Amino acid sequence: MVTTATRKETPVSMRFRNDDLTIIDRGAELLGLSRTEFMRRAALHEAQAAILNETVIRVSPQVYDAFMQAISASAAAPPPKAAERLRRSPPWDR
Repeated sequence: MVTTATRKETPVSMRFRNDDLTIIDRGAELLGLSRTEFMRRAALHEAQAAILNETVIRVSPQVYDAFMQAISASAAAPPPKAAERLRRSPPWDR
């Protein structure tokens, strides 16, 4: 016998300033989503980012040593166009 999991939805009430809702509604409209779906996705994205930022990654000593060597190595030279742009003084210093 195959059973299907029942989908439980819990309403969440939030208060927003009108100017915040204007921005949220515009973003939802641009993506073709309802306000609810847009906010659900945004909340999930932020929660996942927070969880990933606090996740401990365990590696072997050999992998750790390779990682440390990689981040300690000198940076590669930038491409010629990027190097030229980096040499320019910024417009606000002119």
